[in-house]
Amino acid sequence: MGKEKAIIIGAGIVGLSTAYYLHQRGVDVEIIDAGDGNNNCSFGNAGYISPSHLIPLASPGIISQGLRWMLNPESPFYIKPRLNADLIRWGWLFKKASTSARVNAAAPVLKDLMVKSQTLYEEIIRDENIQAGYDHSGLLMICKTKESLHHEKELVNMAKSFGLDAEILTREETEQLEPHVRYEMEGSVYFGCDAWMTPHIFMRQFQNRLQEVGVKISYGERLEELIKSEGQITEIVTSKGKHQADHFVITAGAWSPLLARQIGLRIPLQGGKGYSFMLTNPPKMTRLPSILVEGRLATTPMVDGLRFAGTMELSGINHDINQNRLNGIIKSIREFMPDFREVDFSDIKPWAGLRPCTPDGLPYIGNTKAARNLYVGTGHAMLGWTLGPATGLLIAEKITSKKMSIDSPLISVDRYA
Repeated sequence: MGKEKAIIIGAGIVGLSTAYYLHQRGVDVEIIDAGDGNNNCSFGNAGYISPSHLIPLASPGIISQGLRWMLNPESPFYIKPRLNADLIRWGWLFKKASTSARVNAAAPVLKDLMVKSQTLYEEIIRDENIQAGYDHSGLLMICKTKESLHHEKELVNMAKSFGLDAEILTREETEQLEPHVRYEMEGSVYFGCDAWMTPHIFMRQFQNRLQEVGVKISYGERLEELIKSEGQITEIVTSKGKHQADHFVITAGAWSPLLARQIGLRIPLQGGKGYSFMLTNPPKMTRLPSILVEGRLATTPMVDGLRFAGTMELSGINHDINQNRLNGIIKSIREFMPDFREVDFSDIKPWAGLRPCTPDGLPYIGNTKAARNLYVGTGHAMLGWTLGPATGLLIAEKITSKKMSIDSPLISVDRYA
């Protein structure tokens, strides 16, 4: 009997991680991706591996805050008004999930996934000798106002209850920890449990390692049809031909629902556009990454510069750059970091990516009743980079041993079926 074969659709961090762990378990793996392997969400993100991010996107107060933001064209959150049944259903389910009870149920699941994923990243970096600037020195949440700092105390208390390293710092204590940059702030929260790296460098090296051990990655190949017979996928049709396999995995980010729908699997999901850009020669380089809390903006010191990332824009499946959102990011940076001037942003090259956002803020991980040999790993919202390795491992476990080491109905692919 020959080796089992799996085809993975999507070459982001989740797809590559799934291939990595399936190959370790003796499965023949091929990855198919419509892009060129250089510009999915795994390349332009903030690079955080953050166990501190315990609160899912759907949480109490987020809807009222979002409605206020929508009145400001430069705000960090925007939903493009449109008559779209999927968006309307997603919004209704999001409202239902935005409760304290749901957050309290989700937090321990997210914590287990994130802590596991951080450990897996460190193993991959060590075992594969990947040099991407990985640093486990922590993350700062910079709070401009007393109200914001007080609100963050809830997250600190929750993190501590899970055994995570978290503490509230005064302005002076923050300046001692981050002496390189001047922030306009009341104080900060320091999460010593968090880490970061330069994602585009990691991705290129990870791609190379997979190809070196025999994982085939086919770029520029678009999935056109999933063919189902007697309760399972028998083959797929792509822009370059037909493929058969024993197992099929969808890790196509915001495009996943469009593919899954072909076989009757409906997974509510919206593409949340985020923007980023790099200053290769910033006026000041931070020592630690930081989230500028009121601006909903991430900063990361990377191997090749200082990256800024932010916004959440639900405007359909597109990579269009909205100049108002970009202006809002620059405005927030200058309000928080007065050493940065308008001229420092004069030649930036903005990047946009679509984060796959579920209505309840939790990912879809595992198999589905829609086809017994189909598996899904998507819906990570802002945690896609953090959760990539854990998601890949869980899918590999499900395929090879039929059981995932972290499992919960809250991450079930069929929970909205």
